[in-house]
Amino acid sequence: MKRLTKEEIVQIATSQGLLPPFNHSDEEVAKKILDAVYAGGLRIIEFTNRSENALAVFKALVKHAGKNLPGLVLGIGTIMNAKQAKQFYKAGARFIVAPVLTKEVGDYCVKNEILWVPGAATPTEIIQATEWGADLVKIFPAETLGPLFVKALRGPCPWVKVMPSGGVTLDEDNIRQWFATGVICVAIGSQLFSKEIMQDGNFELLKQRIEWLLATISSVKNQN
Repeated sequence: MKRLTKEEIVQIATSQGLLPPFNHSDEEVAKKILDAVYAGGLRIIEFTNRSENALAVFKALVKHAGKNLPGLVLGIGTIMNAKQAKQFYKAGARFIVAPVLTKEVGDYCVKNEILWVPGAATPTEIIQATEWGADLVKIFPAETLGPLFVKALRGPCPWVKVMPSGGVTLDEDNIRQWFATGVICVAIGSQLFSKEIMQDGNFELLKQRIEWLLATISSVKNQN
């Protein structure tokens, strides 16, 4: 399979409207999570670097997706430095997400033409991120900033592509409020990957949630 460009990956995220982050330290459970979201129709997802064995699990997920989930774009999140970025990129990460804005990560991604999605919480940080090479910026923590922040930002900076993370819920009104501001996609983590899914293994529920979310986002975007 040919390597997707940064623009093509952003287009997939824009089309689906959803880029959820998850982590699980059990390799087999993580594979089942990928299978469930794929069955629900999702074609882009972020595994987070939040467990001691995250790199080993990620390598297993890349191999699993390559064999069984054609077209799934798998990226890595919670990348704090260039060493981590290099490790996960070499392991097969198609894009790199971070909770903060770190120039060394940006420089590595720009040099290797990798989609970089850093976190930012002020207009200055967001514009700095785009100047350092970010094609998509994660608004974090979105719960604190809120949709009105994005709406105000896009007044003087309408070209900036943003994704709220940490504060987007499964409530349809909440989803509608975010997309009304012009975000290209949303990140929904803990609400989507709830305890009954992550601990109890209710992967059918996860599949159904993904199906509902994608349909709801599509409907909301058509209304805006």
